[in-house]
Amino acid sequence: MKRAWIALALLSASWLFGLSYYHQANWIAWAVLVAAGTLLLTGANIRRPSPAEATTAAVLIVPALWLAPWPYRAAVLLVFVGVLLAAAPIPRRWPASLGAASMTAGMVLIVQSLGILGYEAVTGRSHELPQWLAWPIYGITRLLGITASLDGTTIAIHSMRRVHNLGATWELLLDPVTWCFLLGGIALLTMLAAGQGQVSRFKRAAGLTIPVLLWLPVRSGLLIALFAHRALRTDYEAPLMLMSQFWSPWLHLVLLAGPVLLAMRFVRPGPQADPVTAPDAKPSRRIVPAALACAGTLLIVLAMLWDPSGPRKQGRILVDEQHTTWEPTGRSYDPNWYGQESGYNYACIYDYCSRFYEMGRLTTLIDANALKDCSILIVKVPTVRYSPEEIDCIERFVRNGGSLLCIGEHTNVFQTGVHLNDIVARFGFRFRYDCVFDIDGVFRQLYEPSLTPHPIIQNMPPLDFAVSCSIDPGLSAGRAAIRTSGARDLPADYHASNFYPQVEDRADARYGAFIQLWTTRDGAGRVAAFGDSTVFSNFSTFEPGKAELMLGLLEWLNHRNSPIDPRPLLFVLGLALAAVALASSRKWPRPRLMLLGGAVLGWSLAVVSVRAIHQATYPLPKPVQPFTRVVIDRTVCDALLSRSGFIAGEPTGFGIFERWILRLGCFTSRRQGSDIFTGDAIVFMHPNRPVSPEFRTALADYVSAGGKVLILDSPANAQSTANLLLYPFGMSVDHATPVKGAMAGPEGWPAIPADSACQIKGGTPLIRLGGAPVASTLQHGQGTVTVIGFASCFTDRQMGVTGDATPDAQLRNVYELEFALLRSILPETR
Repeated sequence: MKRAWIALALLSASWLFGLSYYHQANWIAWAVLVAAGTLLLTGANIRRPSPAEATTAAVLIVPALWLAPWPYRAAVLLVFVGVLLAAAPIPRRWPASLGAASMTAGMVLIVQSLGILGYEAVTGRSHELPQWLAWPIYGITRLLGITASLDGTTIAIHSMRRVHNLGATWELLLDPVTWCFLLGGIALLTMLAAGQGQVSRFKRAAGLTIPVLLWLPVRSGLLIALFAHRALRTDYEAPLMLMSQFWSPWLHLVLLAGPVLLAMRFVRPGPQADPVTAPDAKPSRRIVPAALACAGTLLIVLAMLWDPSGPRKQGRILVDEQHTTWEPTGRSYDPNWYGQESGYNYACIYDYCSRFYEMGRLTTLIDANALKDCSILIVKVPTVRYSPEEIDCIERFVRNGGSLLCIGEHTNVFQTGVHLNDIVARFGFRFRYDCVFDIDGVFRQLYEPSLTPHPIIQNMPPLDFAVSCSIDPGLSAGRAAIRTSGARDLPADYHASNFYPQVEDRADARYGAFIQLWTTRDGAGRVAAFGDSTVFSNFSTFEPGKAELMLGLLEWLNHRNSPIDPRPLLFVLGLALAAVALASSRKWPRPRLMLLGGAVLGWSLAVVSVRAIHQATYPLPKPVQPFTRVVIDRTVCDALLSRSGFIAGEPTGFGIFERWILRLGCFTSRRQGSDIFTGDAIVFMHPNRPVSPEFRTALADYVSAGGKVLILDSPANAQSTANLLLYPFGMSVDHATPVKGAMAGPEGWPAIPADSACQIKGGTPLIRLGGAPVASTLQHGQGTVTVIGFASCFTDRQMGVTGDATPDAQLRNVYELEFALLRSILPETR
């Protein structure tokens, strides 16, 4: 049994390595821990399934092998392999022994997976401990001789350099690894039981739970002691970098030594199961409980993940401009307006949404008449406070079937958090006054939708946040549409003009899971709250995921709640069916593989059903007005583009060129594969990746059908694959002999300096350099292909370095040449 506790510790710690819960996933470490934990369980004596039971259970869990993402898939895979090995008629001991270990490890991991999901959901709502649980941590700290005091849920720890205001959080007291160890240990003891009664099983579970709970404050004290020791040992001139220990997976694993030793000392497993295969007495009797387990799990998961749509509304959206001076929508993002204010602006996303919904601006105080016939009210970063009467009106509007979208920003900047919280407090949640950062990359927080995403983000690709605040849902009912892990936050710094704190290592940071998009319902209406207004600014909103997020928000909000919500009934019915399944199988020898297989199948059916229902009931909105979409290729091009609105000004970047396309009234989208052929035009920026024959054929077909293509190439693109793209059109780019000279183009087009360019062969010349054609166009079927050989003139380094520059005459000529090129390709642009 001692090896089993060590195995359990390894399996428990593996979740931090596989889930990116604190740091990015370390798949090698994860695989080693899971494999070692499984091998250490080879001595576990659990009942071997009969061939019929093993086959049935394996068949039931096959869909989950396909659906479950890693690392969750490993749990199902271990059970699948284990039941087959344990029941296989192989005349050797090792297959059965390895199969039993694999089966045991898989079932432990399944229980732990549920535990880690629940842990993330709870701590994502609030990291703070109840104050009565903070006292034991404080007591241990003082007992260790550390100078400290307790203020609410903050433990102030004194050191020579500073006072460290360490948060008394769930992560400090009950970390996810110890939580998984406790749950996995109870599951392991249950599996190893041999027909013992409920009292015996309860005593064994208590024998594990009580020592582990008593260990928790000791563990917290050890962490605080290590923290204080490191603070004292840090050189006076060196920066204090102390918080990393709290999210170190290896330290979490080491600290499991306490629970492991306690379990070895105090837990008596009792007689274990007979490993000999038990006969299948009337195996048909197990079908009904397995079916009940399947149905019960299906209903429970449906109740938790399904978001009923309700009737769709008319799609009349009002953007409140009366209460804000930030991110306005009134002035177009065009070729005549530059500088920072042109970027911090919602004109583009407003224009884009107007192609799908009826948009309008609210420029008066809010009353019942102002919201008449309105489907969705958008409140964005308000810099002016709402009156109580206006808030009452908004609350009635929502309860009567209207929808509210609240968009906040980090740290209560410009008092926007205070003004938003005046409103959303009526719905039971609030915006925190903080900044959320990724633990590994301070200014890069990437969110990827889960297996069963909320309808808002079901069509959203991975999204880069700028910097958002988090949302505290309190005890309100609702669902986190975006909940991230691997993050930490910092509180507002009110000494700074924008309240933005210095990004540094601070003890008062909370870490782990955070909610960044919250949804709830009230009466017949809906509310969504999002904490990162910057992603919808002109300079960011057409990066991957941003525009899709906005459309998803509006489409979800553009539905009215049905009078009756069936989810509570589904949940209760699912629990009842699961209880009946457990009761009817209480005399089965453990592990109850048929019951487990039925539950896993129910989960698989629920996942497929929820995804299908959401796609059917919340489809992408259809355009009601035409627009021009320009696709930026990411299949054969990897040129640097903006990320989170940031442009580094590199000589190989084309972020500004991409962004300036918006100034002509077009909308951009970065796509790859066959998706690039869904736009009106495609732009290839320094193509340098292999071009498959299938892709080239599809490109030729796209142009023949009326598509427009622009290829930007230059001598600097040493690995150019442009000629592979151009082969079907009889054009080519000559990299062998760069040309120089004065630029000459069509009448009215500006000439810009170009140090060197590639000569373009084929097509009708557009621009010449020293008399040689360096830009040409070709009609092919109903479409056109335009090739530019001096793309280096359009890199970020040559276009102002950042998108905030106000151009002088020379830089303005570069911009105007881009606009002239685009207008020649897309005459319908402004």
